[in-house]
Amino acid sequence: MKKINYFKEGIRVTNALINDIIFLFDTRMKETYFTRRGNIKMDFKDIILFILNFVKKSLQLELDDFFKKVRKNDTAVTKQAFSQARKKISPKAFIYLLDKVNEWFYNNTPFEKYHGYRLLAIDGTVLQLNNSKELRNAYGYIENQNSKVARSRASALYDIENDMIIASSIGHYRTGERKTAEELINNLCKLGTYNDLILFDRGYPSKSFIEFIEGKSLKYLMRVSPGFLSVVVNAPKADQIIEVKYNKNILKIRVIKFKLESGITETLITNVFDENFSIEDFKKLYFKRWSIEVKYNEIKNKLQIENFTGKTQIALEQDFYAAMYLTNMVSLAEKDADQDIKEMHKDKNLKYEYKVNTNILIGKLKDNLILIMLEWSPRKRSKMLGKLEAEIKRNIIPIRPHRSFERKNNKSTQMANRMNKKRAL
Repeated sequence: MKKINYFKEGIRVTNALINDIIFLFDTRMKETYFTRRGNIKMDFKDIILFILNFVKKSLQLELDDFFKKVRKNDTAVTKQAFSQARKKISPKAFIYLLDKVNEWFYNNTPFEKYHGYRLLAIDGTVLQLNNSKELRNAYGYIENQNSKVARSRASALYDIENDMIIASSIGHYRTGERKTAEELINNLCKLGTYNDLILFDRGYPSKSFIEFIEGKSLKYLMRVSPGFLSVVVNAPKADQIIEVKYNKNILKIRVIKFKLESGITETLITNVFDENFSIEDFKKLYFKRWSIEVKYNEIKNKLQIENFTGKTQIALEQDFYAAMYLTNMVSLAEKDADQDIKEMHKDKNLKYEYKVNTNILIGKLKDNLILIMLEWSPRKRSKMLGKLEAEIKRNIIPIRPHRSFERKNNKSTQMANRMNKKRAL
């Protein structure tokens, strides 16, 4: 099979979009924006690329570096001027970028499936925000005796087997998980489904939510809490089908029960009735949901998503959706590197398989991603890509199977800067 250059294609799709005048028209906040010609320090493309450049240092330093490295001049743009310029672009610009890259990926590559299903997971996470009054009003806050601290709730629909974000949202801190999940599933149906099976943790199950998923012709697997429907929790068999009446409809539910190593009985519910799926299959399948927790760890601690570059709602949303796009570009670059690493080691009797070091990869993409996007010459772009890929492949780590980590819930660290994580940026 012909080798797929995932990252190169992601850049091609991105470049085509950001150079499309229709994209500009669709994502500017007003029709009058970006119509004036002349000596404009930051045009539409500059603003998009700057936000995509893993901006994590002092904003003024980043702006100075951008024009020296990318535009190769000493243009002086203040952080105040950039903050005004970014207000002209809708955050949906970065959603479009992610959607277009995903459209290429799922329509043009033999992407991974799990027993014929595209395996997805939905979960949420809390984000720490710049503590401005605007963000507290827009997204909510936590409060103690001394202060109010801005927080938001983010959620994502994540392709586990292919390491790709399908859709995401950022909203009010108090927004319910099911409401956000419904929004993501509606977006999924607009984008297109691929025989999807969605994994949920125990905060999601309800009769109305199950009915909603059934109405979308999707498959689900959910963990349920002891307080869920008694007919489910008290089901006597380890694997059985029950029927629940709701809104004059009958919900057909398969109930799966198994014991964990701790001795606790776990209960799952699903609408996958295929008898080829055993209890052990469902057990393994559910624990794949942990991958979305790992992805949030990457987004928070390697992409540093909480290091937002502004204190306004539009800045927050631009940064958030740009990070979702960037995490998929990181994944595409990983796919390229990992298939090359596998090829290099195929005839070697190694104790472990190896993969690219994601932390190093993210650091290498700083500046290089947008420099490659700005290069018009296909020959020079290929050369830049080859050099970048060679640097990435020099930094590999072993894949150690069967490793497990105890989940920690140390609330005292929520307000602290996580200095124990090695930063990529």
